[in-house]
Amino acid sequence: MLRFLSNRWSLLCLAVLVAAISGGAVAFGEHESNEQRHRADIVDGQRRLRAPGIDSWNELQQSPNNNPGKTGRFGAAFHYDAFVYDKAASNPKVTGVVRRGNVLKLGEKVSGSGCKDGSWYQATPFGYVCTSLGFHVSDSPSANRYGVPPAKVRSHLPYQYSRVTTKRAPRYYRMPTVEEEKQARRAMEKKGPTPEVVSSLMEGDYFLALAEKETREADGAVFYRTVRGRFVRESDVELRNPDVVRGEELGRNGWHLPIAFVWGDERDLLELKDGNARVTGKAQKHGRFVVEDERSVDGVAYVSGEPGAVKRDEVRVARKAKRPSNVPADGKWIHVDLGEQTLVAYEGDKPVYATLISSGKEGYEPPTGLFEVQQKYISTTMNAKDPIDGFYEVEEVPWTLYYHGGYALHGAYWHTDFGKVRSHGCTNIAPVDARWLYYWSEPEVPAAWHAVRFQPETTWVYFTS
Repeated sequence: MLRFLSNRWSLLCLAVLVAAISGGAVAFGEHESNEQRHRADIVDGQRRLRAPGIDSWNELQQSPNNNPGKTGRFGAAFHYDAFVYDKAASNPKVTGVVRRGNVLKLGEKVSGSGCKDGSWYQATPFGYVCTSLGFHVSDSPSANRYGVPPAKVRSHLPYQYSRVTTKRAPRYYRMPTVEEEKQARRAMEKKGPTPEVVSSLMEGDYFLALAEKETREADGAVFYRTVRGRFVRESDVELRNPDVVRGEELGRNGWHLPIAFVWGDERDLLELKDGNARVTGKAQKHGRFVVEDERSVDGVAYVSGEPGAVKRDEVRVARKAKRPSNVPADGKWIHVDLGEQTLVAYEGDKPVYATLISSGKEGYEPPTGLFEVQQKYISTTMNAKDPIDGFYEVEEVPWTLYYHGGYALHGAYWHTDFGKVRSHGCTNIAPVDARWLYYWSEPEVPAAWHAVRFQPETTWVYFTS
């Protein structure tokens, strides 16, 4: 049920996939740095504003430790996405998801209808699981992951990702024999029937999450087993390790709003003096600085800070917004400025994080207004058909926060063009920033869970144009 809904919703959600694609909380102030309000230095006599690297960013928000212990009662998920329900009864609602191979500490066995040929158990920290709907129960934690690697929750990329580079490349249910692969290659070229070992011929734009390499003994051919348990030829995919893009945690090292983010391309860094704009260096794409002044020179608008000035239309400026009246005074909320393509996270009236986004292109704009985070996934697979670009499928889209039907904030590992509109309705965020938001926001996803759904605690999402 949930998997069907996720795919249906993604019709609005996913970024345009193009041929050229770029490759517990820590308190503010605990990490020292020499970086103050900008990252500019002198290179070959010219000033250069640099974009930041990942540094120790993944440490700023820590994932909960999954330590179920060694004694008691344990439930090991054997469905790819095993559900946690809100009640031990017929027609329960899904309240969470546990990925295959993860282990939950369970409570008492409980009576209830709706778990045909199985038994209900209390899950931790809440909810119920059914043994016939995805869980093996035992007195010791299982080490069997059923071929599914654990998500790397301490990294901004929970899996190793790849792009399929061969048109109509076969994806197999298991590693094919030499003869089966020959048949699949003929089918790929439309010269013969598709053998049963082929789950699909991938025509369109496909991005896969990979588990491990495996070698066919007969001839030494190398395949990747995907996270979802399929097999692809190593030569049919290209690994994706995108350049790191990230925002700024406000209140650290002098960073505060407004902040100007360079977008699109490298830009000229200028000095405004005596009514003239003189080039003094370069501002790297996704470089940023605290805005100190905004002015026009000969009819051209500029914003400036300590490193220098940049033309106003070459930066996106994140500014402080007024808290919506429906958001509690101490509530967590996220403001997405569609006009500026910026995102700022708040705790009450205090801005705590700022970054760039890529929202829906023309005809796919997200709705404006105030919403609540309804579901959170470490990762979820999205696919749909675009009337221009054709079919696409992106496995395990990371750090996904659904807030209104199929609309979501999520990490995007298939491009680094943040600051520019390009998606099918969802809001693309750099994976580093998406992970930060995932662990900062409410509702909290319990340790060992892959997703949580429809909890009373929430984070508000406020879209303005």
